[in-house]
Amino acid sequence: MQRPGLLVSLMATCLATAAAPAASLADDAPALSFSGKSEMVEGPALQVVFGERVVFHLDDKGAPVLEAVEKGPLAMAHPAGAVKETFAPPEPGKLAVALDGSPEKKASYLKIWNGLDHPVLYRAGVLAYEKGELKPATVRVCAAPAKGTNAQTWPAPIAAVVVANFTAVADAKACG
Repeated sequence: MQRPGLLVSLMATCLATAAAPAASLADDAPALSFSGKSEMVEGPALQVVFGERVVFHLDDKGAPVLEAVEKGPLAMAHPAGAVKETFAPPEPGKLAVALDGSPEKKASYLKIWNGLDHPVLYRAGVLAYEKGELKPATVRVCAAPAKGTNAQTWPAPIAAVVVANFTAVADAKACG
């Protein structure tokens, strides 16, 4: 599913654009290399690849600081009973993001765990397969509730998601 050396504008799209409708492509954003692994990338932002979860905390400016990368499935991304989710909520004060999907559900799923005492809104961009090509897109996301989870679903194969610009919000129903 990964294509090393592919130049994409995923990170720049995620950080540089205002809230945009789902699947708006930004062809004019500066390019960067897609490494095919979950890691910190320019911004600072966090890249999560398909089939993995990252655990992180936020620094005093709201930037993610990577602590761990884990492999495993999201139960919600597969037919009922097909897989068992192995991910536990992160420790208090930490967040986690996982990306998974399945051909049976014909969708990709992102799940975010928020171990903070307040809801948090963030920016996200995805690297989606479209007609056999990897294409960056900014996506609309909603806040993760305090000490809770939130999920996003896209009817397309997603190779990676980049998350950045975490902000405390008063309402867990806030979307951006």
